[in-house]
Amino acid sequence: MRYRVRTVMSFDEFQSRLGDMLDKVPERLLDGLNGGVLADPAAKRSDDATGLLVLGQYHRDHILGRLIVLYYGSFVYLCGQDRDRWLDEMWETLRHEIRHHVEDQAGVRDLEREDQEWVRKHLSGPGD
Repeated sequence: MRYRVRTVMSFDEFQSRLGDMLDKVPERLLDGLNGGVLADPAAKRSDDATGLLVLGQYHRDHILGRLIVLYYGSFVYLCGQDRDRWLDEMWETLRHEIRHHVEDQAGVRDLEREDQEWVRKHLSGPGD
């Protein structure tokens, strides 16, 4: 997949860096993540909030199991030429999606509610 935006990180490097970051995560936080952590070359837009890029998602699927996906193409558009921003956003997104997984394992949905509130505030504009 090719993008019109210049980027400092190839998809191969993105996958490698993601693997390095994953190695820093305590194993107990990944228990039950049977589908693993995947890098998708695509950019993804939110289904419920027009125009918002989705950097990552936690999935619960009856067939595929529990997995995390980070969308390389979304990072291309968000981070462009700023390598430090790439690494910071990747780490924050990975941590965010792992939190979804941990909360799912515990039967808690706090982060889902926080995400919904963030989208609501973002769409309503400043001061709302």
